Amino acid sequence: MEKNKKKMFDPKELENSKRIYKSATPKQDASWYVKWFASACILIAVLARSAGVDYHLIDVWFSLVGTAGWFVVGMLWKDRALIILNAVLVFILAQGIIRDLVA
Repeated sequence: MEKNKKKMFDPKELENSKRIYKSATPKQDASWYVKWFASACILIAVLARSAGVDYHLIDVWFSLVGTAGWFVVGMLWKDRALIILNAVLVFILAQGIIRDLVA
């Protein structure tokens, strides 16, 4: 008996089932790769932030790249909440980087 065999569902069964869930987000398109790369960048930023003040620039740069990536995903998905949130975050983080570079 095969353990790893995936069960294929009939399209009608998928449509009417309350027990079978499909992901609401697209898979294996451009947004899929961007969202995972951006998420990894944000995780690295949070790790740098938790490591202490010595890693402040790493935190801000990775946060900027991650939020810019999620801004792109918001544009691809036409999701206003993602667009607005991440556009504001990119602006704030870019100002912080410019302030750090000038000071």
